[in-house]
Amino acid sequence: MSQPTPKYPLLILDTASRRTWVGLKSGPNELDYRCEEQDPSKTLFKLTDELLKSAGLSLFDLGAIIFCSGPGSMLGARTSCMAIRSWKGIGVEAANNVFEYNSLRLGACLVESASGLPESGLIVTDARRSSWNALDFPAYPDSSIQIVGNEQLEKAGSAILSFEEFPTWTKTEASITKISYSPAQTFANEAFLAIIKQVPEAVPLVIRQNEFKKWDAKIHAAPEA
Repeated sequence: MSQPTPKYPLLILDTASRRTWVGLKSGPNELDYRCEEQDPSKTLFKLTDELLKSAGLSLFDLGAIIFCSGPGSMLGARTSCMAIRSWKGIGVEAANNVFEYNSLRLGACLVESASGLPESGLIVTDARRSSWNALDFPAYPDSSIQIVGNEQLEKAGSAILSFEEFPTWTKTEASITKISYSPAQTFANEAFLAIIKQVPEAVPLVIRQNEFKKWDAKIHAAPEA
């Protein structure tokens, strides 16, 4: 069964890194975007509003919404998901036509399109607790992110890449090459179609299934008397 294709115009939300990045695609080779290194809760709606006004569009004109589910900033992923859910609540049809991708698949796509980088290896981001989120590249549709211990990473015999815009807490002796996390490169054309998938609702990516509950946005109400 083939993967559904999102309908233009597309709104893209990527809050995985330290930069809040919002893109608007009016067609296959048309991209406008805004980014700002600020708390996504302060910038996501502002940047979205700026983009839509610049294009003469509103949320109700969108065909679909694409968001990065992680790994990266959990606050960022939650903010994107809450935005999509709030838009769904006011009747924005695109919020019922949601697609997601993960930051490591985007990274693998960036590596494949760049020159001077290894042809294969690992893309990683810090997962805390002396561990790393890791994805083999080149990545295939059935590739999945794994949690790799720091000692295991240090013994890896392959090239290891990570992103300049992602924080690192784990001290490691592994040789890691940093590349720029630039969603615009992948979304400038239709290369992004290889990394997205349609989802029934917007939820952040959870990799440590046995350690964390799947986050779900709920409106808190006072307990009944």
